[in-house]
Amino acid sequence: MKDTIIIKINDEDYLEQALKYIKETLIKRKVSKSNAIRAELLSEETIVLLAKNAAPDAVLRIKITSFLGDVSVELKMKGQEFEPAADEDEEEAVRSILLRAYGEKFKYTHKNGENRVRIVVVKAEQTAVRNTVVAMVLGLVVGLLLKDVIPAAVGDGICTYLLRPIKTMFMSAIKIVIAPVVFFSLVTCISQFKNLAELGRLAAKVMGFYTFTTIIATALGFTFSLLFKAGEWGFALETVQDTTVVAETSDADFSLISALVNIVPSNFVKPFVEADTLQVMFLALLVGVAVGMIGEYSTILKDIFEACNSLFLTITTMIAKAIPFAVFCSIALMIVDMGGASLVSVLTAALVQVGTIFVMICVYGVLVLVIGHLNPFKFFGNIKEGMVTSLTLSSSSAAMPTNLRICKEKLGISPKVCNFSIPLGATVNMDGTCIFLTSFVIFLARAYGVEVTAPMIMSMTLSIILLSFSAPGVPGSALICIGVLLGQIGVPVEAIGLILPVNPLVDMFDTMNNTTGDMAGTLLVAKSEKLFDIDIYNS
Repeated sequence: MKDTIIIKINDEDYLEQALKYIKETLIKRKVSKSNAIRAELLSEETIVLLAKNAAPDAVLRIKITSFLGDVSVELKMKGQEFEPAADEDEEEAVRSILLRAYGEKFKYTHKNGENRVRIVVVKAEQTAVRNTVVAMVLGLVVGLLLKDVIPAAVGDGICTYLLRPIKTMFMSAIKIVIAPVVFFSLVTCISQFKNLAELGRLAAKVMGFYTFTTIIATALGFTFSLLFKAGEWGFALETVQDTTVVAETSDADFSLISALVNIVPSNFVKPFVEADTLQVMFLALLVGVAVGMIGEYSTILKDIFEACNSLFLTITTMIAKAIPFAVFCSIALMIVDMGGASLVSVLTAALVQVGTIFVMICVYGVLVLVIGHLNPFKFFGNIKEGMVTSLTLSSSSAAMPTNLRICKEKLGISPKVCNFSIPLGATVNMDGTCIFLTSFVIFLARAYGVEVTAPMIMSMTLSIILLSFSAPGVPGSALICIGVLLGQIGVPVEAIGLILPVNPLVDMFDTMNNTTGDMAGTLLVAKSEKLFDIDIYNS
């Protein structure tokens, strides 16, 4: 279904006409209020840019399309090519952060003298969650049938020639993209940090808070996962075809000196060939810093790296479409190979992770009380709508319009602060992801009988912090990140199959944690900058 309108930009009220049309059409398409507000916000910023670079007598063409549950807004206008995410001054920098936070759902192209922008308003993400839950239930039923009802010969045939090949192909596909996704995401992220540094004190305070809470989240994740041990030691080893791989790698030298020395590779290609992701991250840091130091070629290289990042994130999104099938096969094989106790172990690990999330949310309350000298119960009462929105949408970017409104209307925060820190937080502040990574990497190490030592934890802590800042904002990105950590400690990447069933569910709580941290940090920075209205906060 398509709706199209043409508006003359010579009209004084062209912007109001355009936004009114977009709003009314999205309401007609039954788009949720939060998604509609987000689309209006981005459309307004984009139309201003299109008009600023428009050719004489240009017109604005707006097309709103619905297809298979996805809704998108397409904006077209004749004019000169421009950079949507340019950040020459503070206002442009805020716009740049907003557009980057929207990620792959914002596409800009210039063709035949025409600027074109496509904004994805609704992505059928909830459908994917429902499909995954259905796959979990079906996998459980099929696994029980294969174990206790279907004849052993038939069951073995189904597992050998259908379920295992599908699971193996999915895991191999995950391995393909781990190194390039980490490399290009981190290079692109570092380029973004260079631009943010120009914003000065405000950026420093916001990034300082986000880094501080990231370290706390990582520490809590390790602490609780080591205290509350889910599952029996080595319960997953019986499913590994070659257990010597795990044993040999886990016995490797993990001394602190060795870990530091091995971060630097002997050549540029080897880390990618051997999937040594810590070395890949070192190369990404090196390249990301160097890109900004080579003068006229910086812009060209930055565009190339962003294009490569977009390419591999798209590939990751394509692979993630197969998650329900992989979940079905993983659950069924888990029941057949290890019995119901293994599923209980995975659910226990998920409960530990969710419990850690709630502890981290309490930490935000303590910070609001101790640093901001504000009532934390009032804080949580004011942001409860944003927490619920984040929980249901499972996307920091999708919840951003709601959180921006809450910051202004309920927390009394100046737009100068929240218009900067909330979009930035949706991009780099991933405390929930840190907890997910720490909790499940310890669980999987235990499941495969790998002893996690102090040097391992130090090495993983650095990796987790870097991954949380550059985590790709696409479905399945958490699985890519955890694959990085498993490789560091000698657990096979196939171990991801154990946690596939619960990943979509715990991701909802991770997102809620992420956005709560965004709003807490924004509040404290605003109060320190005296850009905060206490009367609105307490009203």
